[in-house]
Amino acid sequence: MSAARLGYGLAVPPVRSVATIQPKITLGALYRCLLDRLESAPGMRVGIHFEERTSIVVDQATAGTEPKGIEQRSFDADLVVREGQVVRATLTAGATGAETLVIRIARSGGTERYSIAGEGFGELRLTPDLFDLEAFAERLDRVPVDDAVIDQETPDGSGRIVVDAEIGGEAFALLLRAFGGGEAGSPELPLLSHSAVLSAASDVTLDYWWSLLGLDEVEGRPARHNVVVCHVHASFVPLTGGDDLDAGVAVDPGLPILDDLDAVWDYARRQRSGS
Repeated sequence: MSAARLGYGLAVPPVRSVATIQPKITLGALYRCLLDRLESAPGMRVGIHFEERTSIVVDQATAGTEPKGIEQRSFDADLVVREGQVVRATLTAGATGAETLVIRIARSGGTERYSIAGEGFGELRLTPDLFDLEAFAERLDRVPVDDAVIDQETPDGSGRIVVDAEIGGEAFALLLRAFGGGEAGSPELPLLSHSAVLSAASDVTLDYWWSLLGLDEVEGRPARHNVVVCHVHASFVPLTGGDDLDAGVAVDPGLPILDDLDAVWDYARRQRSGS
C-alpha cells in the first residue's frame, strides 16, 4: 500500500510500532536540562559528599534489635572548575575512630601544588585527575531512566524543581561509577534498594542512595548481617565574581615534591601517625 498524502504533497510513511519509537530518557538528559538553567560560562563550583554507614546485626537477632556495631566513613570534595579544569580543590576523608584528613590542591603558574591540614603548599609533579564535568555528563548519559516524576515546589514556578528518577538495578550500577573511570560492574554485595533524585533552583543537585547486604558465615552457617547504606550528594553552582582564583600560591621549600594524589594521601596518613 502506498503512503497516504495529507494535502502538502508529502508522503507520510506508515506509523511504526510503539516498541520501535518509544523515547529513551537518560539521567544525563535530565541533568543537562537542569544545568542549562544556570550560567556556567565563568565556571562551576562542584561539591561532592559521600557517606557510608555499615550496621552489623547478629543473624538470629529479633526485629528491632540494636546493631552490634556501626562503622561510618565519609569523603567530601569541594572543587572549583574553570574551562573544564579543576583549579582549586579541598578533599576531606573521615572514618569512625580515625582523625579526619584534609588536603588541598591548587593550580598556580601552570603547575599543581598540594597542602595538608592547612600547612604550606608543596610541589606536585603530575596533574591529578580529580573531576571532569563533560566526562561526568557522558557517564550519566549511559544511565537509562525508566520513568521520572517532576515536581515544582511552588505553583508560580519560582521554587525548586525536583525530579525523582526511576532507575533499574543494572542501570544503577552504572551510576555508582559516575565519578570514576572504567566500566561499571555488578556490586560486590547484593543491592537491596536504591533511589536517585535531581533538583534545581540557583544550583543543581544529584542525590542518590543505595543499600547493600553482606552475610558473614562461620563454619558454613550465617553469623551476622552487614547492612551497608550509602549516600552521594553532588551539587553544581555557578562561580561568581567573588571567587578569588587567580592569587598565586607560594611553594614551601621544606615540603617534599610528590608525584601524584595517591602520594599526597599517603604523606597525609604518615603525618597523622607521626611516622
